[in-house]
Amino acid sequence: MGYAVRVRGIRVQSHMGVSDAEREKLQELIVGVDIELAGDAYPSTDELERAVDYAAVVRATEEGARERHFRLLETFALGLAQRLGDRWPTASQVRVAATKAIVPVTPTPDEASVEVILGRRLT
Repeated sequence: MGYAVRVRGIRVQSHMGVSDAEREKLQELIVGVDIELAGDAYPSTDELERAVDYAAVVRATEEGARERHFRLLETFALGLAQRLGDRWPTASQVRVAATKAIVPVTPTPDEASVEVILGRRLT
């Protein structure tokens, strides 16, 4: 057995963009995180300390978005996935999807998204 914790719609502000002008202003990113764990990590007896703390996931996302300016969504998503994997080393897989709602290209798309999946072998 395995289980996953999913936190969706995490809205953070980041200096993100290819051009200097684009990175000058804060932009909203919408982030989704999946953390998959082995069944023996499941907090079956209502033990908070065994569970993935949703607030910690949100805080890590916020910290990752603000720690520096990014040219690429890919760089942000990979860094966040690595940060979450380090925070929950028993995770078999960490998935981060980052969406930028305002994309400065013509014609204008609704959004641009990237998804990063980091996995480990279960032992």
